[in-house]
Amino acid sequence: MSFRPASALGMSCGTVTIDPRRAMVLVIWNNRLKLYQLPKGRRNLDESMLAAALRETYEETGLHVTPLQLDVATRATPPKAALADTSKKPPNITEGHPSHEFVGACFYPDPQSETEALKCVYFFAATAECTDTPELGTQEEWEKLDARWIPLREISSTLRFEAEVQVVMKAVQDMRKSGYTIEA
Repeated sequence: MSFRPASALGMSCGTVTIDPRRAMVLVIWNNRLKLYQLPKGRRNLDESMLAAALRETYEETGLHVTPLQLDVATRATPPKAALADTSKKPPNITEGHPSHEFVGACFYPDPQSETEALKCVYFFAATAECTDTPELGTQEEWEKLDARWIPLREISSTLRFEAEVQVVMKAVQDMRKSGYTIEA
């Protein structure tokens, strides 16, 4: 077990937003860093992780996305009503309970922090139509981001970070497991 104070941890949340009918993934082109990445950003005080993911996606892309309720294998405890026998200890991994649980997380040293910090980014699955028109003026003044839709088949050669490729593939896997059809 190790300890880090809250000041040495950065919690960010983002989405893997997919248009399943067209097999397109929403990404952002970061003009400052010259790379493609998933939309994400820091959680505000007292904000839920899912709310932060949806807000950050909207702020960075200008698109309102819809969170997906998926059957995600998670270490979260299922609700008591979902347990057949409440006298038994809940399972270590919960499956078969569709929820808005995050599909995965990425961890790395925070390159934007002035002091040593570990960044933890939690990603949630969402959907939107790639034909929707983004709203303008949703970004912070210092952000230089362009929203783009990338074909799913090109995601591994487009995203800069392999961990983000892995989270996209996990979201796709969970969507298919939950009954969504993603056209290829």
